[in-house]
Amino acid sequence: MAVDPWRSWPPGRDEFFLPASLHRPLFQGDVFRDVPIVKARAGDRRDSDPEVTIERRYVALLDYACDIYSPAGDLGKVQQVAVVREGDKLRVPPTWEGAFTACPLPNLLGDGALWAADFLALSPVDRSYLAPTNRVASLSELGWAYFRQRLALCFTRALIILQPLEAVGQTTWNEVQLWEEWNRRDLVWEGFQPWLDAFDPNLGFRRRAALQRGMGQVLLSLLPAARPG
Repeated sequence: MAVDPWRSWPPGRDEFFLPASLHRPLFQGDVFRDVPIVKARAGDRRDSDPEVTIERRYVALLDYACDIYSPAGDLGKVQQVAVVREGDKLRVPPTWEGAFTACPLPNLLGDGALWAADFLALSPVDRSYLAPTNRVASLSELGWAYFRQRLALCFTRALIILQPLEAVGQTTWNEVQLWEEWNRRDLVWEGFQPWLDAFDPNLGFRRRAALQRGMGQVLLSLLPAARPG
C-alpha cells in the first residue's frame, strides 16, 4: 500500500486503526486493557533485591507476528508488551516531533486524546491476559508500518521510511487477513496454519508459497466454506 504524500498529518484514528473484530488473530501493535505488568525497583542499590509491584495498565503487543505464534499457530505462553500511556505523560507533542522512544496512538479510545506505546516500559505477560475480548484496538496496515518505524527509531535512531516497511510486511499482513476470514467462517482456529502449509493440488505447490507470491485473492477463493450452524 503506497503512502499518499499529500495525506494530512498527523494521521487520524480512522486510518491508524481497524474496525473492532473478535475474529482477528492477535497481532503486533494490538492494544489491550487491564493487563498486569511488572515494575521492579531496587532503590539504586545493586546489592538489594528489587521491589516488585504489579499494575493493571493498557499495553501494546510488542513482538512480530512470527514470534507471537508457534509454527503450529499456537499463541506463545509468554508475550512481551509495552505500556501504553497518555501522550502528554511521555511528552509526545501532537505533531509527534521528537517521539524517539514511543509510538503515538492517535485518538486510541475515541475521546480525542493522544496515547502512545512506551518502548522504554516493557514487561512479559502471560498469554491469558491477551484476548480479543479485552483488545481495545488493532492497527491498520498503515498504523502497523508506523509502529515498526517507531520501534526501529527507538532502538537504532534510524528513521525508516514507510514504503519499504509496508512492502516487507505485506506477506505477513495478507496472512493474518486470511486467518481472520478463516475465523469469521467459524472454522477450527488451530486448523489455519496446517491448511496454509499444506500442498494444494489446484496450485501445484504449498499454499504458503502462493501467499509469498502475492496470490492472496486466490487463496481467499480456496478457503473452506463456513461451518453450518
